[in-house]
Amino acid sequence: MSTAGLINRYVWFVTTIYNRGPITLEEIQRRFESHFGRGEELSERQFHRYTDAVEELFDIEIKYSRTQRGYVVADREGIDNMGMRKWLIQTFSVNNILHESQELKNRILFEDVPSGQQHLTTIVDAMRESIALQMTYHSFHREEPSTFEVEPYCVKLFEQRWYMLGMSDKLRIYALDRIKVLEPTERKFKLPKKFDAAKFFEDYYGIIIGDEDFDVEPVVLKVDSWQSKYLRTLPLHHSQVEVERNEEYSIFEYRLCPSFDFQQKLLSMGDSVGVLPPCYSKIFSEKRPRRLQTTTPRQVWARGIILRCIKSNKYDNLQRTRRGVVCTMDGGVPSERWHKSGGGFCL
Repeated sequence: MSTAGLINRYVWFVTTIYNRGPITLEEIQRRFESHFGRGEELSERQFHRYTDAVEELFDIEIKYSRTQRGYVVADREGIDNMGMRKWLIQTFSVNNILHESQELKNRILFEDVPSGQQHLTTIVDAMRESIALQMTYHSFHREEPSTFEVEPYCVKLFEQRWYMLGMSDKLRIYALDRIKVLEPTERKFKLPKKFDAAKFFEDYYGIIIGDEDFDVEPVVLKVDSWQSKYLRTLPLHHSQVEVERNEEYSIFEYRLCPSFDFQQKLLSMGDSVGVLPPCYSKIFSEKRPRRLQTTTPRQVWARGIILRCIKSNKYDNLQRTRRGVVCTMDGGVPSERWHKSGGGFCL
């Protein structure tokens, strides 16, 4: 059996016990035969070889629990806190579900993920060997691709896209689906001893780094009661703390760098989210094009409409576009007036 096939079996073994445990040896054997086909049996001796291999490869201990009368993953909480192992288990868990549910394949739909995963092996090998890569990369900000050397520091999966953090002229983020050509070089590099990938990204929302306009600072959000339910189950950032809660809204506090991708995330939630002082004046300031110093992401959008409508004298269009946003004429001079929406957010 190939190495890839054997590793696939090991991962199946871990995910089955992780998801089904406590589970008996007989149940594991039955599921093994069902998954890999008739004639494929998992003997007790082979079972113990698998437990040894899993511990050696993934540092995951499988043990028998006398109280639960079945096999379990020894440190389940530890795995849940290990991003790579948790992702590996979740990924193969889905794969196992699909394999066991072939008759439902037309009723299980996936999001289309951009390409670029073919470069993962090359990057990971270069990281392991500390070898620089020669890369032809086509940035969205350039009309033509460019070729240069980069030292791969780490890879990160964010919102269905793989990214590489690498050193070229400085530390930069590269989307794998924008890589045109990627080849290893013979040049060795030294990863800084103090570099910690998780620590490097811990103050950022996503993958935009090195934003000179912002430092790590407290960010306070006022979120309506409906959107708050989603933030509780899927926090925007690991620093999220809910400091106030009532029937109408909740207050969430964060400590992070409010970079562009974080701002875009807030804007995508519309008027269900408001940015409270003191951070709002920094996030939505005149330093950045098409942003105005306002209180909420919705105001950025709505105020832009107000100014455009005033300029074009389309006051009726404005009133129909956003209920509660009113444009008046004081002595023949256009002005604007802000009103609170039903959820208590300024517009």
